[in-house]
Amino acid sequence: MLQLSVEIIQAEMSITLPQTPHSDPPTSMTLIQSTKVPGCPIAVHFHNNKIYGGSESTSSLLELDESLGGPRTLINMTKDATSVQIYKKEIYVWLAKGELIHVYDINGKFVRSWKHFCQSKSYNKLRVVSDMLVVSSAQDQALTVYDLQGQIVKQIKCPGISISNNWRAMAVCGNDSVIVSDYNTKSVCRVNIDSGEVMWTSKHVHLPEGVVCYKNRYVLVTNRNTDTRIWILDAETGRYACCQTIIN
Repeated sequence: MLQLSVEIIQAEMSITLPQTPHSDPPTSMTLIQSTKVPGCPIAVHFHNNKIYGGSESTSSLLELDESLGGPRTLINMTKDATSVQIYKKEIYVWLAKGELIHVYDINGKFVRSWKHFCQSKSYNKLRVVSDMLVVSSAQDQALTVYDLQGQIVKQIKCPGISISNNWRAMAVCGNDSVIVSDYNTKSVCRVNIDSGEVMWTSKHVHLPEGVVCYKNRYVLVTNRNTDTRIWILDAETGRYACCQTIIN
């Protein structure tokens, strides 16, 4: 419901409409720090000023905290962690080749797991949105939505993504949707998890790879290129906003 602010001054009525919050896209992207890790980090998540990474070839989840002297192993696993997210003091991990989804407590103790088989290569393809876990589906061109106990809630068809599940990335946007980038179809789209609607599809970024949402207002996308750039899209419309080059 729209609320109006009304003020009466000397028998004159002044009506003030609420302002829509607005934020500008980031104008500076300077490298703050670089941390060496064993293996190749193929899943990265930032939480409470710490970076968590799934390392290829070491089958472990790392906590990258320079204040503790560098990376430390938080969880040893049987397979590589290809996607990770912390949500309400639990750690959700999708293991290599998409065979299992594991859940740990914040200290790394195993809590539960369920099967979700899907041949897949790296990048973050598991995200939690408002008590629902969204993951690239074993079905072609689809997302699977689970509750946090592992029960399937729905399947969402996404015609804008490829039949192949490889080279796809996902990010949370607001409290009801995810952003999906697809390297194969050269597209980025926003999908509403509640309605199943594909809100928009952008073809602006050539060969998109990693994706993240900035202040729920902009979508930042990396692509495979000779230089390191961040392409910035409007989160509401998918329209191109600007492009930033990373400064090392």
